[in-house]
Amino acid sequence: MANISDIKHRIKSIEQNRQITRAMKLISVSKMRKAITRYENNLLYFEKVRATIKDILTHSRDLKHPYLLHREGNRTAYVVIAGDKGLAGGYNKNVLDLAWSHMQTRKERYVFTVGQVTREYFHKKNQSIDVEFLHSIQNPSLYTARRITSDIVSLYEKNLMDEVLVVFTKIRSTMSQQPMIIKLLPVELDDLLDVNLAFDYSSEINYDPSPKAVLDNLIPQYIVGLVYALLVQSAASEHCMRMLAMGNATKNADEMIETLSLDYNRARQALVTTSLSEIIASSNALTSE
Repeated sequence: MANISDIKHRIKSIEQNRQITRAMKLISVSKMRKAITRYENNLLYFEKVRATIKDILTHSRDLKHPYLLHREGNRTAYVVIAGDKGLAGGYNKNVLDLAWSHMQTRKERYVFTVGQVTREYFHKKNQSIDVEFLHSIQNPSLYTARRITSDIVSLYEKNLMDEVLVVFTKIRSTMSQQPMIIKLLPVELDDLLDVNLAFDYSSEINYDPSPKAVLDNLIPQYIVGLVYALLVQSAASEHCMRMLAMGNATKNADEMIETLSLDYNRARQALVTTSLSEIIASSNALTSE
């Protein structure tokens, strides 16, 4: 039978851990709601930009632009988004393993890391990192999205890469998140299959002042909006998974405390029984004398 003082010490220790996991769960719930609200507030503008680009690609003949042209090379840039810390279930591992697995299919690759855990993961894999964005995922902003986009577009325009992929975690619900890979550049019509156009017509589009001038302005906005949306999706997914992980940890702590409380009561009862037995034995010994 375990010592009563040891059981009390374990119960106290688990109760302290339970307070921490419960607080972390509540914090994650608050941050998750803020992230989802931020994403929804930006969604209308982002979908409008995507619809405009699809409209242009659908109703333009022989449209040529550096952001739209498919390149035949095998030089791939990866923007990999994970967290700055752990304690979020399989969130970091799932998305990073997906990124690493896909990278093995590319001979030449460039890596842009978003998040402290992302950087540490690729360092352990001896994968060189070209650009790091640290402390950017906890509070996603358009400023961060513009910084990431600026570096990517600059390198792409210099013909240093053939395609840009983003590895992130999509939030489907508070209980379901999925690591995914989407193409950022070049922009192709197949990437916009989920976009519904408001009007269906067959005539061509006239551009003012020119198709290149319109796309020079529009596509960077699309890329910034997409990167921002993926940052927010990843942040919301991380908070969801941390909320679930901390909720499970709190539940496990409750079960352990309940089990230890039963052990404590049994040990105390056994101690009382032993003490009574000793008193009765002593009394009987004195009486027999």
